[in-house]
Amino acid sequence: MEDHIQYSLDLYKHLGRRSVLPLVSPPISTTRQAAATNDLPDLHNVQGDVVYLFPKKAENFIFFRINDVTSFRTALQSFKPTTAEDVKDHLTLIASAKANAPDAGSVQIVDLAQYQIAFSRTGMYFLGVNEDTGDVRFDKHCMCDDKQFLDDHRDWDPIFVKPNPDPVNGSVRDDNGALHGVITVAGSSAETCTKASNDVIDLFGSSITVAGGKPVEGRGRPDSYSGHEHFGFQDGISQPCIRGLTVPRPGQIQVDPGVIIMGYPGDPVRDDSTIKVKRPAWTKDGTISVFRKLEQSVIPFEKYVQKNGPRWREFIPGGDKSHKLNKQEAEDLFAARLIGRWKSGAPLASYPFRDNKDAAKNPELNNNFDYVVRDNPNISQYEPSDYYCPFTAHTRKTAPRNLCPYIDAKFLESGSIVRAGLPYGDEVTDKERSDVASGSPELPRGLLFNCYMSSLDSGFVRQSVGYADNDFWPMTSLVPQKKGQDPILGSPPVYTPARLEAGSPSVKAGNRIEIQLTAADGTMFQVSGFAKAVPKFAVPPPGEPNPFFVTSRGGEYFFVPSVSTLKSWASATTTPSKLDIAFLLDATDSCDSE
Repeated sequence: MEDHIQYSLDLYKHLGRRSVLPLVSPPISTTRQAAATNDLPDLHNVQGDVVYLFPKKAENFIFFRINDVTSFRTALQSFKPTTAEDVKDHLTLIASAKANAPDAGSVQIVDLAQYQIAFSRTGMYFLGVNEDTGDVRFDKHCMCDDKQFLDDHRDWDPIFVKPNPDPVNGSVRDDNGALHGVITVAGSSAETCTKASNDVIDLFGSSITVAGGKPVEGRGRPDSYSGHEHFGFQDGISQPCIRGLTVPRPGQIQVDPGVIIMGYPGDPVRDDSTIKVKRPAWTKDGTISVFRKLEQSVIPFEKYVQKNGPRWREFIPGGDKSHKLNKQEAEDLFAARLIGRWKSGAPLASYPFRDNKDAAKNPELNNNFDYVVRDNPNISQYEPSDYYCPFTAHTRKTAPRNLCPYIDAKFLESGSIVRAGLPYGDEVTDKERSDVASGSPELPRGLLFNCYMSSLDSGFVRQSVGYADNDFWPMTSLVPQKKGQDPILGSPPVYTPARLEAGSPSVKAGNRIEIQLTAADGTMFQVSGFAKAVPKFAVPPPGEPNPFFVTSRGGEYFFVPSVSTLKSWASATTTPSKLDIAFLLDATDSCDSE
């Protein structure tokens, strides 16, 4: 295995800081890495973005509804999805082009168009695929059913809204307003991506209707911000290493293939002996994809950081004032404590006072860290600590590590996801900042978030609800301790602020308090908690109260079938009309029950 790793590192060394590199067999090896085994997926059968991620500068998501099953299947027979093996070849071509260029400014661009298709559960029913995938949430719920569960309290874009969501029973059998699928097109340039998207839309023709009338477009940011999301942070560093498929880097979380791809070790449905109904054979080499459009309030985020940065003496680790920070350094430190990494991508746990851009660019260093404090004798090395990195930092909430003895490492591995996607929207300009200061709304921009996992509840849902939105996560004690939500992805319930002032001379700090209130309509409410003394003229700690700067504008759950399953669906001979009638009856029943 060591020779495979070194050969792969040498082969792809010109890909720089890319966190996901294929694990390739040396030419003299008698084994073929991509060959399917009982424990490794067949890379020729897995669609391309799932394992190695499409190399791209632009990406379009073509959300669609199927108009005619027969003509759709005919078009699907001509659709050629990019495979994981193809992506490996593309990365090899890009690495070779960079290696042969005389300098960084004269690298020959490898022109690429890459394709992937996925289906919602409703879309699969529409095609006549009635057998469950084995993922309980996916087989019952659209994302719209889970809107409140995911703490999405703002309005969604219309293409993701269903008129009759069912949070309890799910609405995947209700076709009204549902998306049937998404075709992902990734390109080496915006021009290539646009042309490839138009070609795909032409291929499927009248068999589909493109939701919203056009693709949802993601674009890489300009060169000076390449790889950074709109808040300014390097993205995509904390990817898991899939054992046997990708090159492990120091400190990188390693996961079994089945955590991401169905039908292999690590797949919770495959591995759980108590589950009586296993996944059908056609799900093997498939995965679940979650798309979410996340709008970022960049200008308020900038102002929040600028407001709190000058108070760096209050939040610098250990109160160590020997590190004299200028205005920009102070603001950068405050922002890094929200994210868990510096804007360069360097981990805060390793560089708690100032950024280290060289370490950020080095894949041997940018994931090689934990949260153990080794240089302070007053802090135990055997307990999780927030001395250098807050427990609530975004990367610490959603990509947790070393929580022993309270959380087993295998549990953390099982919650991993492979993250993809690109930013959307224009760059912030000084004119826009001025307009916003005068009362104009900020222009829409953000991240087209896309991720892959074999189980919705183990992956995306755990990270979103169990981690980011959980005030008590990460678990760092036998007694639950409130830490707060993820300051980036967290979203506290909508509430109406209320203040009640009354004299009670017998109350002391730490006393348990219970208050009964009567609303105007006579409804009784009880509020309980512990009294906390508030010093006169006290100023809240830096950053409190914590606003939130990311708003979900909707999304959907999709199944990404294997290439062989796609071929099977494309050539199916089941009579569409009978399937459609049965489907519509199910949908009608669902609507009538509302």
